[in-house]
Amino acid sequence: MRTWWTSTDWPERAAWLVLSVLLVVGLLGGRWWPSRDAHGLAQHRSVWELASGGNADHTSPTDRLLAPLSRTSGGSLSLLGTDELGRSMGLRLAAALSTSVVVAVAAALVAIIIGTIYGTAAALLGGRWDDALMRFAEVTAAVPNVVVIIVLVSALQAYGPVVIFGAMGLLYWQQISRVVRARVLRLRNEQYVEASRSLGAGVIHRLRWHVLPGVAPTVLTYGALLLPRLIMLEGLLSFLGVSGHASAAHSFGRIIAGVTATLSNLSLSWWPVLIACLCMATLLLALNQVLDARAAR
Repeated sequence: MRTWWTSTDWPERAAWLVLSVLLVVGLLGGRWWPSRDAHGLAQHRSVWELASGGNADHTSPTDRLLAPLSRTSGGSLSLLGTDELGRSMGLRLAAALSTSVVVAVAAALVAIIIGTIYGTAAALLGGRWDDALMRFAEVTAAVPNVVVIIVLVSALQAYGPVVIFGAMGLLYWQQISRVVRARVLRLRNEQYVEASRSLGAGVIHRLRWHVLPGVAPTVLTYGALLLPRLIMLEGLLSFLGVSGHASAAHSFGRIIAGVTATLSNLSLSWWPVLIACLCMATLLLALNQVLDARAAR
C-alpha cells in the first residue's frame, strides 16, 4: 500500500521535512507565552527563551560577534554565535522565522479577502462595471510594488501591525480577483446553480452554498503561492527600517541590516549575515518547492 510519503519524489519530501522543521522552530520562537522578567513584570517570551533561560533582547558588550559554537562570557554555549550587540543569533533567528510566517500569512489573507470580494463583484455586475473594475485592477497591478508599500508603511506605521498587513495585502489582490472572476462566471451557469435559482434561492444563498465553495480551493492555492513573495517583502521592509510592527526587531531584514550597519570590515565577522541569509533562503526554497509540487497536481 502506497502512502503519501512514498508516492512523492524525494525533492518534495525533503522540502516538506525542512519546511516542517523551520515552522516548528518558528512556532516555538514566537513570543506567545506569558512570563515575568527578573523584576516581576509581565512579558511574553518564546519557548526557546524559556527553555534556555536566555532572551533575544539581552545585549552583552563582552560577547559581540561571537562565532558559532563559541562560549559566552557567562560560560554558556552559543550555537549560532551572537550579533553586533551580543544577542543570541539562535534566539533571534527563531523569532525571525515566526515574524516572517505570521506577517506573510496575515497579508495573504488580506489579499484573498479583497481579491475574492472584488472578483465576485465584477462577475456579478457584468457589462461596463465588469470592464471598469478589471481595468482598474490592471492599472493598480502595474504600479511598482516596492514604492507603494514603502509609502503606505511610512504613512500608516503609527496605526499598528493590522494596518501594515492590510497595506501589504493590497499589493497582491489583483491576480486573485481575476481568478475569482473567471471561476464565478463559470460556476454561476452550472446546472446545480441554475436549479437552485429556479427553486427560488437568492443571490447570497447561491454564492454562499454553491459558488464560493467551488472558488475556495483555487483561491487558497493562489493565496499560498503569495507567501514567498510576502516573506521577501517583509524582509525588505524590515531591512529598510519601514516594517512598522514591533516584532520586526527580530526579523531577517533587521538582523542583516543591524550587523552590516555596524561592521567596518564585514570580512572579519561575516557569519551573522551569512547565517541569517541562509536561514531565509532555506525557508523560501523549501516553501517554493512545496507549493510548486502541490500546484502541479
